[in-house]
Amino acid sequence: MAPADTDDAVGGDGGDADRQRTVPRSSIDAPWADRFPFDPYPQQVDGVERALEVFDDGGYLALEGACGTGKTLIALVAGLQAVAEDRAERVLAVTPVKQQLKQFVAEVRALNRTGADVAGLVLVGKRDLLPYARTGALPGEESVHEAAADLRETAARLVARGSRLELDVAPGDLDGRISTCEHAECGRNAYDDRRCPDHREREDGDDRPWYDPVRAAALCALVEEMDGPRLKTAGATAPYPVDPPHTRDVLDIYDSEELPAGEAGYFDPFYARYLADEEWIPFDPSAGEAGVLDPEALAGAAVARGTCPHEALAALMGEADVLIGNYNHAFDPATRRLTREKAGVLDDETLLVVDEAHMLEERVRDLLSDSVSLHALRTAHRDIALAREYLSGTGGEPDADPAAHRRDAERVLAEFGDVDRRDLRTAGEFLEWVAGRLDEEVRDYLEEEYGDWARRFAEGSLPDDDHEIPLRDPETVEVDRLTAAAEAEFAPDVWSRVRAAGAAAAAIHDEDGQTDRTPVCGGVGRLLADWGRADRETYFREIELTYSEKSVADTTLPEWAGAYNAALTLYNCVPREPLARVLDDLAGGLLMSATLEPFDVFRTVAGLDRLAGADGPEGGDGPDALGGRSDGGDDSRPGSGPRRVETVSYGLSFPEENRASWAVDLPAFTYRNRGPPAETYAEMSRTRRAYASAMATVARSPGNVLLCLPSYREAEWAVDYLREHVDAPVLRDRSSGAGETDALLDRFFQNDGIGRVLVTSARGTVTEGVDYKGHRLHCAAVVGVPYANTAAPRTRAVTTAYEGVFGSAGFEAAVQVPAVRKARQAFGRVLRGHDEVGVRLLLDGRYLPDAPRSVENLLGGRERPEFSAVSPDMLDLALDRFWDGREPR
Repeated sequence: MAPADTDDAVGGDGGDADRQRTVPRSSIDAPWADRFPFDPYPQQVDGVERALEVFDDGGYLALEGACGTGKTLIALVAGLQAVAEDRAERVLAVTPVKQQLKQFVAEVRALNRTGADVAGLVLVGKRDLLPYARTGALPGEESVHEAAADLRETAARLVARGSRLELDVAPGDLDGRISTCEHAECGRNAYDDRRCPDHREREDGDDRPWYDPVRAAALCALVEEMDGPRLKTAGATAPYPVDPPHTRDVLDIYDSEELPAGEAGYFDPFYARYLADEEWIPFDPSAGEAGVLDPEALAGAAVARGTCPHEALAALMGEADVLIGNYNHAFDPATRRLTREKAGVLDDETLLVVDEAHMLEERVRDLLSDSVSLHALRTAHRDIALAREYLSGTGGEPDADPAAHRRDAERVLAEFGDVDRRDLRTAGEFLEWVAGRLDEEVRDYLEEEYGDWARRFAEGSLPDDDHEIPLRDPETVEVDRLTAAAEAEFAPDVWSRVRAAGAAAAAIHDEDGQTDRTPVCGGVGRLLADWGRADRETYFREIELTYSEKSVADTTLPEWAGAYNAALTLYNCVPREPLARVLDDLAGGLLMSATLEPFDVFRTVAGLDRLAGADGPEGGDGPDALGGRSDGGDDSRPGSGPRRVETVSYGLSFPEENRASWAVDLPAFTYRNRGPPAETYAEMSRTRRAYASAMATVARSPGNVLLCLPSYREAEWAVDYLREHVDAPVLRDRSSGAGETDALLDRFFQNDGIGRVLVTSARGTVTEGVDYKGHRLHCAAVVGVPYANTAAPRTRAVTTAYEGVFGSAGFEAAVQVPAVRKARQAFGRVLRGHDEVGVRLLLDGRYLPDAPRSVENLLGGRERPEFSAVSPDMLDLALDRFWDGREPR
């Protein structure tokens, strides 16, 4: 593996930047210069020029830039210049950190306030946009996605061009837009047509939409006439009631029970208005503050009109110059159905900006992993059993018509030429068998782990821990136990057969007019098909066992279901191929972070090397869902050829005399060396005593101090010790919700002249994406090397998979590089401005070059020379000398 500083290009050093802090825009002979709201830094000039050169060739630039580089403006200015020159239609900027998303919004608004004309749109999910989700008025106990889908489906049935549901309106209503059927013996409403559905003959060349806009307008008018208070959200008042309307409120029937179960229900009038307006949105991104339409402004504008904010978001995507969202909008299979398939903005006209790109591998790995719970397996089994009953002329709701069930089911099944009733029976048997195997694995594990676990659970002494149950040796690429047993019990093609049967059964339920059942068998079948065919090295198979104490009334469930939820999980260990396919679909882009080095590792795991290769990425035949599974096709572009990929690194541009950087020569802070946490100094191991003393010294440093331990457990120990040995207030960060974390940071950031110590985990949430500018932080120290749990099955499986890619350097790439990036992110919280003064500390001898198991070579090429060694007994003196004559600011 190459040293971290052997990147393609290295930007200007701090000394040059100090001598020339900014470059006058008037001196830059480039059309993009006027886009900057101020004179750019030298590294920004270099970065924009490099990015534009790479964009010219449809390539990707990986940019590492320390704080103060101005990475966000580099990306935006370069991207918008490319759009202005017709090299692309738009820029899509994605970040996993909410604070950074806000930064992108602020920067686009700043550009507009200084004369630019950029249409910006912020992308969010349904929960943040759908009016009834925002107000908590969705009916039932389903997820937001499922409940919203139910409302939309019912609305769609009401406004469909061929709908036979009679709205409670008369001919001539709606200002004369509602017509009467022209058939001589019919007086039914025809709405936007000349004839009603019973007498209509579809004409060749009829390219009208599936919905009737007049029916939709009539439906909205009926809802607007309903009594009761109106829905209010995002500062706007809707023309509709606070709760979703029901079909009984708008249909011309005396008794809602006259409707089949599949036709009756609550519906979404906002979606109906969108269709009534024939998918026209009466506003654009200019409705937002300074040309950027954020979720509040979008929701407010849509709600006031009575139209659907989520549909408005999709419709406006193509009009925006800059789209700002999170990783899901580019990489999550489900969300890509909106951005790629519906809005069509993930194409070769879009430049992609990936912020905090050091997180890309880990976040996409999670997005591409999939699981199926015991509950889902059992529900899917019931879906297929009911479908089989419908086909046999039995089953269904009370008072349902079995003959109609059978006709509908046979018609749907006939459309699936490769699925017959035997396949449905086999799929049902297989699902029941898989659920039984899952039960056996969990029972065997709990008995081995806890012995009489049921007694301990009843007594309240069972630990509330979550568990991973590996189904193969994580360090050996082999067939897992479930797959081996399945293929011994069933035919080898059972995986594909259960997928096809699940799709057919789901279609039977979806098309059945007498039930409102939402089937899960289609999704479960896809997951099991992926389980059977996915590469064994790339995808690790295990059971996730999550502690969840609850009462269980269903006596057919396993005994452990009262204590745990269990799910089969297909975990993606190496997501580089799907990443490469996503990137290859786009016009090019920029991936940036303060911690991308070593670049050779990043290029490989992010799929960039696959783009740069002569053959490009492999075809999308895996279960990753960025290819065939969810997007419906092969994402690869055969013959597209290699893409240009370059890297560049910029160091700190702040004066060197304002900072001190030391690696403290302490014994490796490994569990073997330090032992378990101890309450008293006398009980501590020799290594733990050395760290306790060093942390106390650091905690006495002037101003605010951030101490980052390898885990929250170790952070707890550090807090308890420091509170007994230092005078400064010591704050403890825990794994908690956003509200609690924000309150903690507010306490830490108080500018009252009192220095505080914040102790956290280097793998926690306050070491990345939090702005510690100015008075907020003066010293950041990382204790140990923050490795992930190397004993965890997933970590071991990822390491094994990386050995297949990197050979003997697999552990370094899979475990050490991400850990050192965590450390670099943590100590990078200090020194956020040109005039700030601060200290960066690494408390572990492994950060020194000649130490056993040294990770010094994984620090950034600019950082390594700055970190000098200091012995623990000289740390106090070194800090005193640095702060002598300096004031924290």
